[in-house]
Amino acid sequence: MMLHRYLIVEILKLRRSLALLLCLAAPSCVAILNLLIGLDSEAPEIELARVGASCAAIWSFVMLPLAVTALSVLMAQMEHGPRSWNHLLTLAGARPNAFLAKALVMLVLIAAMSALLWLEALGATWLLGQLKPQATGSAEPAALALTLAKMAVASMLVAMLQLWVALRFRSFVPPLVFGIAGTFVAIGATTARQGVYFPWLLAVNILSLPERQSIALWLGSLGGAAALLAMLVHLSRREA
Repeated sequence: MMLHRYLIVEILKLRRSLALLLCLAAPSCVAILNLLIGLDSEAPEIELARVGASCAAIWSFVMLPLAVTALSVLMAQMEHGPRSWNHLLTLAGARPNAFLAKALVMLVLIAAMSALLWLEALGATWLLGQLKPQATGSAEPAALALTLAKMAVASMLVAMLQLWVALRFRSFVPPLVFGIAGTFVAIGATTARQGVYFPWLLAVNILSLPERQSIALWLGSLGGAAALLAMLVHLSRREA
């Protein structure tokens, strides 16, 4: 099986892209923003558990879908930019291993961003507790870790859809428009009954009722796997 070779190549190519910088910056912005909000607060009591939950909420609603959009573009442009698909797809075993490797690496990077946000959220709440005398409680690390892990699973569907569009089109414009439009529609569809099935809102639904959480997890994971399979079938038929 040649998949492991393509995985190694994808990981090595990350060093020449801005993908790793994005994975560091996206969760850091969320943690720093919540830290600054907490430091600026004059409330008589600051619950650190709510600060951690706020990190998860901002992450799922805004930063995660935007980060997924940017990450899909950066990973696709590794080949689109130098126009290396024509050569790559003529190699033995490249179809569909090259596309599958990109998808797996992207999912790992999303999980890594979630783990980094967890660490930085804990750091932000700890610092807030040291600097603000009205800070109470703790960040509840176990609960926060479980929430972020569920969000990562729920985001699988939108991640695969974004990567599919990014790999399909040579230009970076279609996947950017696709992701920004999806995020924009999600803002208006948050309270809608149909919003429970909207891919860009699946991570947000982890913060909702248990029924919506269950739908988000099943649709995100199984839908993500189905989208991945459809993407592999479709892109493997492209012209070399």
